[in-house]
Amino acid sequence: MKRVLAVLAALAVAGCSSSGSTGKSGSASAPPLVIHAIDAGTFQEDFNPYHLEGVNFGTSGMIYETLMYFNKLKPGEITPWLALKYEWSDKGKSVTFTLRQGVKWTDGQPFTADDVAFTFQMMKDHAQLNKNALEIKDAQALAPDKVRIDFKSTSYAKLYNIAGSSPIVPKHLWEKQQDPVTFTNTKPVGTGPYKLSRFSAQLYEMEKNPSYWQPGKPEVPLLRFPAYTANALQTALQQGEVDWAGAFVPDIEKIFVQGKPEQNKYFFPPEGVVNLLPNLTNPILSKPEVRQAISLAIDRDKIVKVAERGYAKVAHPTTVPMPGGEAYVPPEYKDAAFKVDLEKAKELLKGVDPAKLKFTLLVPSPFTDWVNAAQLIREDLAKAGITVETRGVAFQDWVSKVGKGDYDLSIRGTDSGPTPYFQMRTMLFGGLAKPVGEAATGNYERWKDAETDRLIDEYAATDDLAEQQKATQGLGKIMVEKLPTVPLFYSPGWAQFRTDKYVGWPSEQDPYAMPSPYDSPDAAVVLLHLKPATK
Repeated sequence: MKRVLAVLAALAVAGCSSSGSTGKSGSASAPPLVIHAIDAGTFQEDFNPYHLEGVNFGTSGMIYETLMYFNKLKPGEITPWLALKYEWSDKGKSVTFTLRQGVKWTDGQPFTADDVAFTFQMMKDHAQLNKNALEIKDAQALAPDKVRIDFKSTSYAKLYNIAGSSPIVPKHLWEKQQDPVTFTNTKPVGTGPYKLSRFSAQLYEMEKNPSYWQPGKPEVPLLRFPAYTANALQTALQQGEVDWAGAFVPDIEKIFVQGKPEQNKYFFPPEGVVNLLPNLTNPILSKPEVRQAISLAIDRDKIVKVAERGYAKVAHPTTVPMPGGEAYVPPEYKDAAFKVDLEKAKELLKGVDPAKLKFTLLVPSPFTDWVNAAQLIREDLAKAGITVETRGVAFQDWVSKVGKGDYDLSIRGTDSGPTPYFQMRTMLFGGLAKPVGEAATGNYERWKDAETDRLIDEYAATDDLAEQQKATQGLGKIMVEKLPTVPLFYSPGWAQFRTDKYVGWPSEQDPYAMPSPYDSPDAAVVLLHLKPATK
């Protein structure tokens, strides 16, 4: 889950007010949009779209674009973006994209197939940048508007990872970088609807790209990203200082809606699953019976009601979104549900030394709902004889520690994808598991299982829907029976927004994109839909 809360002091109202003042690109009829998307203590001057830690939100989507856009709220809905079409060959081991012509980088240079080939070759040459663990064999520009990417294995199912979540960077600038892994890209040049216009540790701004390839868009001329503490953000929402936020707000009706239901809106669609992650390199947590006991001791209904204020729903044991994902659930577990059974939990732990049933539960302290969930989990596990110390840390510290396997237990979300497979692949694929000390981009618990990887490969090796559903059912069975992670609840995509400046936001009736400002590239898609509100 990409949802984050801010941890820096609020800026003075003059610096981040959403009143009628505008930036140099704006006008009275099209004011700036003030956005809260990230919690980072202070903003780091990092706009490398392939960085996981420290990169500023908006880098992917608003500045750097992908080849295609996949709407996770409407599985199967794919929109051409930098690429107009694609064609598979060599039994799914090669894909050729036909690119949109006339697109330019914000420095005026033309966007071509060389840029796409360079980007994928860069991922091939630098494993740290290959966040989707794509098995790239080669990437070649066939013509200015055609590029072919070859893979070591059949990759039909990886189209989303290839075309939907791999931002394209300009070859003419990035080829000059000796190490793209450490490159912070302080002067980003992209093809997207916005370009960076101002940066400081407390506020950065993006202005409209006047030569953007979608004529007349975006209609929002200036974006402002100030930093707030969690408490200051709630005050800012109450006072109308923030126009678009992605935050957990304990009492949304009281704090934000405040009798203005026609102006102050929120939309929390599910966007993945939140798990209790056991570090499987810990010899005690690697025992299936210990993980099963932990799961049996946790009262998820209470977590959803108390910590999540009823905004979320308890996850299905397979983690497949339900209702709606029935075709991906193994028939024998269609009606499965979590239940509390302390006696069975204690029975499972009889063969384990009680002195070793002591763990630290790491959570990002600004995520107040997760902090509360951690306290409830601590209380539940104590009833089963498991001692847990909860520890809240700064957001970036949490990202780093979980990524590098420096934890016992943690709470973390996994994003959804076009089908449940993508969520499970991120959670379970052995190719994403890294040695402790090396930052992972998924599979943070470090699950390694031959049957799991076989099913993941089987899904990717076919474009037959029934076969893909069968493979996902197998992964769901592993989730239930082997419990590599401990699912808790479905992750809401937090989004609060105002309609007094702009209209056209996503809604349950029109779910054209994930509504959260931290979702990428969805946030850019949202901005391209917005139009000034009529007064």
